[in-house]
Amino acid sequence: MARPSIKKYLESNPNKVLVLDGGQGTELENRGIDVANPVWSTIPFISDSFWSDKSSKDRLIVKEMFNDFLAAGAEILMTTTYQTSFKSVSENTPIKTIQEYDTLLNHIVQFSRDCVGDDKFLIGCIGPWGAHICAEFNGDYGSNPEKIDYYNYFKPQLDNFFQNDNLDLIAFETIPNIHELKAILSWDQTILSKPFYIGLSVHENGLLRDGSSMEDVAEVIKSLGDKINPNLLLLGINCVSFNHSADIMESIHKQLPQMPLIAYPNSGEVYDTVKKIWLPNSHPTFTWDAVVKRYIDAGARVIGGCCRTSPKDIKEISDAVKKYSEN
Repeated sequence: MARPSIKKYLESNPNKVLVLDGGQGTELENRGIDVANPVWSTIPFISDSFWSDKSSKDRLIVKEMFNDFLAAGAEILMTTTYQTSFKSVSENTPIKTIQEYDTLLNHIVQFSRDCVGDDKFLIGCIGPWGAHICAEFNGDYGSNPEKIDYYNYFKPQLDNFFQNDNLDLIAFETIPNIHELKAILSWDQTILSKPFYIGLSVHENGLLRDGSSMEDVAEVIKSLGDKINPNLLLLGINCVSFNHSADIMESIHKQLPQMPLIAYPNSGEVYDTVKKIWLPNSHPTFTWDAVVKRYIDAGARVIGGCCRTSPKDIKEISDAVKKYSEN
């Protein structure tokens, strides 16, 4: 049976909360793939052997990762393409032309669809402009962020994703700068012709990484009025502090009470950017059960995990979603 439009599905099932998968990049790393590369979790797909040898180690690892997230209860999963912009790929891999780039994306999306099956929703994942300069966690886009040509940066990946019927939803993830947010929201249906969502990169103090408040974010959206692209399906947060994520979700919901939300924070561990290691959760009393309930109360329609979240975390999320939502 063909999958329904995700937009129509969520509209016709107003109490349904979908379970998202977890931190693919860090999970692949945990399973033995070296992702310490400018193209991050895209790296296994660059190798010819990944495509020519169906029993290659990396191919089996990626497939097993998808299988484990599915078994844990994921109903909507992502392509492993966060760091797969044309700029990042063409500057850091042997792939140099748009034609080669399109072939790579087509292969990744088809492989992802084959892994998750025809009945699950699949998200085309797109990292922020700042990902190629490691600025998604500080929002520092230079002295004139309003002058950056965001559309030119995203266009090759968007052109590919929007014509690919294997993808149900497009994700602009980890957006840390309000000027980038404004740019994405300014694009109409001729550019963003498929349902999409925006995941914000928010500091634990509740501010966008560039210092903008959730009130500022809400004002951008409210100012568009009925000019907002109807394909904007969800707004939310990802790759943020687990312990502060529910507070952030509630602050967005307060500002935009009618907006369907999405939440997929990090595991609760904290990344030390100096030592480049993950440190244990300093407040282990926070649990998935507790935060998922607060997410749902704040209007979340999709809940999952980002960095360092494993199939075990997704199972806990799935159990909590079943407990607290009226699916």
